[in-house]
Amino acid sequence: MTPPDARGPDAGPATPRRARDGIMWRKWFRILHRDVGYVAVALIIAYGVSGLAVNHIEDWNPSYTFAERGFDIGPLPAGEPAAMADAVIARLRLDRASVRGHFLETARELRVFLTDGQEARLDVTTGKGTLKLVARRPVLFQLNALHLNNLKGAWTYVADVFAVALIFLALTGMTMMKGDRGLLGRGKYFVLAGLAVPVGFIVYVFA
Repeated sequence: MTPPDARGPDAGPATPRRARDGIMWRKWFRILHRDVGYVAVALIIAYGVSGLAVNHIEDWNPSYTFAERGFDIGPLPAGEPAAMADAVIARLRLDRASVRGHFLETARELRVFLTDGQEARLDVTTGKGTLKLVARRPVLFQLNALHLNNLKGAWTYVADVFAVALIFLALTGMTMMKGDRGLLGRGKYFVLAGLAVPVGFIVYVFA
């Protein structure tokens, strides 16, 4: 015959099955939240840094730096614009693979176009001009390419998985605690406070 309570006289009250189930799914939420967070932490930091840079695009270019330097290569030989452009390329020691074309804007002003919006502009009679230089910002250029999905192709699917992971982290973060520290306790006030910020801006801007 099975005793009414095989756990012994000193055992506490039995935990209801529903409570045990709640403890289990919260346990799994904590485990998955932790492990998914470990996997996503690099991209979270990358997207965060890129987001800060891109947010201030009105104040600076987050991906490129721009500079101009003057030069004096002497008068160019008279002749066709192509020959003058060749002389500019040789005297400035430009990489011919970076040259995209040339244009004689006036009888005296020649422009030689390079990759990434760079160009040399000069007075062909004096050889004096300016070289417009464009350079990629180290690290930020690559982070922005990831964040803005400039890579396209397979990276689009990686970014989609990352977006789903962020949603998962948000949902598990809200629900893995219970009681006063959980969503139905003080958590709901933090969620509402976080929701009020974007909603407030939307109402202010579009209402």
